Amino acid sequence: MDSGDSEKSYIVVVQCDHAISQVCSGFQCEHAFTARTGGFAGYPATGNIRYLSMSCGGCPGRATLRKLINLKKGLKKREQTDSGMVRVHLSTCITHSNHHGPRCPHVDYIKGQIERAGLDCVEGSRIAPAAEKRRSEGQYQE
Repeated sequence: MDSGDSEKSYIVVVQCDHAISQVCSGFQCEHAFTARTGGFAGYPATGNIRYLSMSCGGCPGRATLRKLINLKKGLKKREQTDSGMVRVHLSTCITHSNHHGPRCPHVDYIKGQIERAGLDCVEGSRIAPAAEKRRSEGQYQE
């Protein structure tokens, strides 16, 4: 994180469509955001930072750009908020191997779509202690 963290008004978490459609409710990422742990540890505990989660739209993540453009239009029209106030986190289920599956093979493409939308991007959301242990033991390949 950087010193601009306190200036962000919206945190958007892009989650794996397969994981959220089959097993993940998104609770763990939202909980990590609320507790300011894992990938969200650098954000201030107080303030009015809003949380929004969305799926990538399925492989290879083509819907990500359309969804983020829609978000930017809504922010400009309804809240007169600049898109510089938004940071996108790629969820840990996309960026790291875990019990949901391996690291997303399309992560670089999705990051490119976020860049095309003109938004800041960070890898990671919730850091699961069990998954970290398994990664360090070589059970999950990065």
